[in-house]
Amino acid sequence: MSDILDVTVPDYPIRRENIIAEELEGMDEVIFIDPETGDNYAMNNMAAVILELCDGKHSAEDMSRIIQETLAGDFERIHKDVLAMLTEFSAFNLIHG
Repeated sequence: MSDILDVTVPDYPIRRENIIAEELEGMDEVIFIDPETGDNYAMNNMAAVILELCDGKHSAEDMSRIIQETLAGDFERIHKDVLAMLTEFSAFNLIHG
């Protein structure tokens, strides 16, 4: 079992304020940079949308519904993916609650 699976995801996650987002022109990716550590995280657009929704006002279920309404996909699959991304964000200290 990976340590990342043992991470707790906040009910209403909040993206750390000092994380900087930079869109890569001509690519479907966004780079998030932690200026404190110099760490950077390349994310596809969907992961970037999830991280942007981490404003303390949206739960994982809220985020999943927003994405479902936009993409018209299967809610259970989307929710599973949102929870997986939030778990990774929490493990990498990109969000708090």
